[in-house]
Amino acid sequence: MQDILKMLSMKRRKSRINDVGDSNDVVDNDDQSSIGNPVSPADSSAAMTGIGDSNNNSLALNPGATQSPGEGRSRHKVSGLLLLPQELFDNITSYLSHANIICLALVNKELMGRFLHSCRVLELLDPDESPYKALNAFIKKADGSRTKIRGSLLSLLDYDLLDLVYCYKCKKLHDPFLTFKDRVFAPWKAARCTDWTMDHHMPSRATRKLLRTITKRRIHGVEYRHLLQQVNNTQTSYQKGFMVQCSLRMRYRDDDLLLRRQQVVSSIDKSALTLWLFGQILRNPPHHNHWAIPLPKVHPICNHHTWYPYYAQMVQQWIEPLCTTDHSAAAEVHHSPSCFNSDPFDVSKQEGHIIYERLKWLSSGAKQNPTNVPMLLGNVLGCNRCTTDYSIDLTRLPEPFGWGFILTTWLDLGKIDFCNKWDSHRDARPFREIKRDYTCGEICERFEDLASWRDHRPQISELNMERMQNYGWSERVMSGKERYDSWSSGHSCNPATGRIEDPDPLDEADY
Repeated sequence: MQDILKMLSMKRRKSRINDVGDSNDVVDNDDQSSIGNPVSPADSSAAMTGIGDSNNNSLALNPGATQSPGEGRSRHKVSGLLLLPQELFDNITSYLSHANIICLALVNKELMGRFLHSCRVLELLDPDESPYKALNAFIKKADGSRTKIRGSLLSLLDYDLLDLVYCYKCKKLHDPFLTFKDRVFAPWKAARCTDWTMDHHMPSRATRKLLRTITKRRIHGVEYRHLLQQVNNTQTSYQKGFMVQCSLRMRYRDDDLLLRRQQVVSSIDKSALTLWLFGQILRNPPHHNHWAIPLPKVHPICNHHTWYPYYAQMVQQWIEPLCTTDHSAAAEVHHSPSCFNSDPFDVSKQEGHIIYERLKWLSSGAKQNPTNVPMLLGNVLGCNRCTTDYSIDLTRLPEPFGWGFILTTWLDLGKIDFCNKWDSHRDARPFREIKRDYTCGEICERFEDLASWRDHRPQISELNMERMQNYGWSERVMSGKERYDSWSSGHSCNPATGRIEDPDPLDEADY
C-alpha cells in the first residue's frame, strides 16, 4: 500500500467532485503519446508503473470468482488490498485521480463492488444503477466538461487496447487506420483528425497513431511486423521541372524506435538558375513569393532547426560565382531569378567544382575524401536540443535527372511510452528539450548499422529509382515529350480499410 501511495500521489478531493480543474487532467495535444498519457513529466513513468503493478500484483484476483470472501481467501491467494476494511480502502483510494479510480474499479468484480459502495456512502450515485452506468455517472459528476477526466481515462485504457488508439482530436478511441479512410466509408471521421503538412518534421498524425499501435503490440508481445509496412512509404512528385521524392522508414534498435526520412530533390534542367532555386527550396519560402515561381517544399530538420541557416554558406559558395549581376554598390546582396542564367549549365561536369568533386568521390568508393569538398557536404550533424541527426549529400539519379541532392534526417523516438525522446519532437518548449553533448551521427550509426557516420553513403532503393521514371515518363522526356507535365506517384490505399495495398518490401534489418 505504501508503494501505491508513493506512485499515485495525486489526492482526489471528494468535496470538489464537480470541479473541472485537476492537476492530473489531460491536455488536448495530439503530439502526446496516447500510452500512459496524461501525466506530468516528473511522475509519468511512476504513474503507469503503479497501474501496471496493481494490475499484475496487488490486484491479482480471479475476476470470475463469486464465492464469499471467506471461501475465496481459503482457496486463492488474495491481495492484501482486498483484505482491508472498506473505510481504509476508501481513504487510500482518495489519493488517486478520478481516471485511476475507474481503472481500479474495472480490474475485477470485488473492486467494482467496493467502488460502488464508496459512491453510495458519499451519495454520489443512485444505488440502483448498474456498475457501468455508475462509472459513466461518476465521470460526468467528476468532470462536467467531459473532456479532461474522460480523456485521461481513455488514454489510460488505450495502453491495453492493442488495435485502438485514443485520438486527441476526435476525442474517441478508434481504429488507427480510420484517418486514412475515405469519408464515404467513415462518415463520422472528425474533420480535425487530418494529416499534417510538410511544415512539420514528424510523420503525419495518422502515421503516429500507427507507431503507437505498433509499440503497444510489441510491448505486449503481440505480432506487429505486418504493420511496419504500413508506416514505410514513399511519395514522389514532379512539378515544373523539379522532382521531390520523400520516403519514410522505421526500424527498431533494442527498444528504441528510429525513423529515417529521406528527401531527394532534383531538377530536370541543369542551370545556374535551378542551382539557386535549390537554395530557395532549403529556405522554405512562402507559397506566394514575389518571383511567382512555384517551388516544391521539403520537411524541416526538426522543431529547432531548418536547413538553410546551417547550409546557407555552403550554398552561397555554389551560386555566388554564377551570379551575372553586379552587386558591388549594394549594402547587402539579395539575389533574384534575374541574377542567374537559365541556359544549360551542369556544374557536375565542371571539373574542380564542389559538386563535381563530391560526385566523383562517391562514385569511386574511396574511404577518405582527398578533395577540398567542404566539411558540411555529406557530414552527419545533430540537433543539440532533440534526438535528430541530419545530412545533405549528393547522389547519381536515372535520366533525365542525372544527379540530385539527398536531405536525410534520422529521429530517435525512444520507447514512445513516457519517453523524453518522443517529447523532444513535440512542439518546441524549453522543458521538452534534451541536451545532447555528443551530436555527431550516433542515431545515423544505429539506424544504418555503421561503425562510424563517416562510412555513411546515401542509398536509394531500386524501387524508388523506378518510381522516379514514373512508368515510362522518363523515356518520353528523353524523346522530347511531357517534359514539364506535372505528376505525382504514391501508394494505393484501400479506402474501405485504410491500408496500403502496395507496401514497400522490408528486410530483416527493419525488425
